[in-house]
Amino acid sequence: MSKRMSLTVLLLLAFALSWSGIQRAVSQQDNERKQTLVIGYPTQGIVIEGSPRRYTGVIYVKIYPVGPDLVKKYGAGPIASAELAASQRDVRLLPLGEYEVHFSMRTGSELKTFILRDVILRADRANGIVVEMNSDAKTTIIGGAMTAQQMADGIRQLQQEVGALKQEVAALKRK
Repeated sequence: MSKRMSLTVLLLLAFALSWSGIQRAVSQQDNERKQTLVIGYPTQGIVIEGSPRRYTGVIYVKIYPVGPDLVKKYGAGPIASAELAASQRDVRLLPLGEYEVHFSMRTGSELKTFILRDVILRADRANGIVVEMNSDAKTTIIGGAMTAQQMADGIRQLQQEVGALKQEVAALKRK
């Protein structure tokens, strides 16, 4: 009877420990509110200014968090990426906040990127974005490894450094 009793106690102990682990795992789940972001590539392709034909090649999509809370939590790198061809779409469930979406296309050895800024995911509705490439847009960049916000911050930092260097040069000239 003691063997049966010890087996029962062991089974109850194992059940209690597993139940405790399950409850702790459930309570540690990420309860962050999320919303759907759908990126669609038109079936007929993309009109690019200056080109007589529609582009139906591969488009590389990267989604960067730019809201300060999102950057702090997920970093400044892409939070999601996809390769799309004509008539494809990418559906992502992302935390609420502000994002920047980069659409890139390869032409020869160059990677041209169009940046769509201020994509805001809100709790009240999902966002749908259509792939778009505008060769005359001011936000078209070659490369595309940084967000527009990172580039602007880098330019501001360089301007401050140049201003400090100018002051140092002026001081040296006076001596």
